[in-house]
Amino acid sequence: MITLANLHITYLVGIATVQDLGRYGYRGLGVPVSGALDALSASYANALVGNEVNTALIELVGSITLKADKDLLVAVTGGLPKVYVDQYEIPSWRPIYLRSGKKLTIRPSNKGNTYYVAVAGGIECESVLGSKSTYVRGGFGCLGRPLKVGDTLRVPDVNAESLWLEIHNLIPAIDIIERVPKRDEVLVLRATRGIHSNLLQDLKILLESDYVVTLESDRMGYRLDGPQLTSASRLGRLPSIPTDRGYVQIPPDGKPIVLMSDAQTTGGYAVALHVIPPDVDLLAQARPGHKVRFAEVSVKVAEELVSNYFKEVEKPKLTIEENSDY
Repeated sequence: MITLANLHITYLVGIATVQDLGRYGYRGLGVPVSGALDALSASYANALVGNEVNTALIELVGSITLKADKDLLVAVTGGLPKVYVDQYEIPSWRPIYLRSGKKLTIRPSNKGNTYYVAVAGGIECESVLGSKSTYVRGGFGCLGRPLKVGDTLRVPDVNAESLWLEIHNLIPAIDIIERVPKRDEVLVLRATRGIHSNLLQDLKILLESDYVVTLESDRMGYRLDGPQLTSASRLGRLPSIPTDRGYVQIPPDGKPIVLMSDAQTTGGYAVALHVIPPDVDLLAQARPGHKVRFAEVSVKVAEELVSNYFKEVEKPKLTIEENSDY
């Protein structure tokens, strides 16, 4: 019998949900994949505490404080958040020993937007169609809603001291944080051409202009503001086709929408581009107001980049930090 420990949410400003790497095999039934917006950061968070990469964890946009009622091992990733145990600031992107009664606080910084909190053993909650990912619009997966103050999350009661000896000096083997652009840097989204690119006579505008992430961006899609593709207004709605994460839709107003993890399974807007998965992860780290630009890559280059990305998601590159006194 598995004994459980509790992790209490005592403070939350923003949006937090429980996610894993997604719900696959049901798009034909109209069920979105969901899962982590930044899959690579989520995988690293789990790997740093000894979990399988698909283990359920917390995805956060904003600030949160968590209190443990037993010793727990946690890791915080995604951008470069400010992390505190009680009043002491500690590094992100490495294992943290959170002792019983202590509070873990995560706050935003000038780098990144979406953060992940993994707990050794994972979060215990309802699994729907093979995944614990929360799909808020459908009201299912884990609690079926965003987390709120007063919620108690259940986690397996692991032997923290024993596991700590195995993982305490793990760090990413590569400088993964550098992949996330600062607020004043233009985020370049590499993409291949979409199924309707030949119908958009002004596609060149999309590939040569800067766009800005708007406030109307969420887990379903990131809306961008910038130069319009007027040819989209003449196309109007097209026959619905399957859609997926990373598709760049152009609605009749000519402003692009990049579909994200909770994207609908079909759509009738023109699909101009397909942003490659590693760069969709990066878009999840862009806040409203962040500038982005599309860069076309060949299918061959995209396949190589995506292959390497999925290998890293499945097996994050970790190493041992020598002479660590943390």
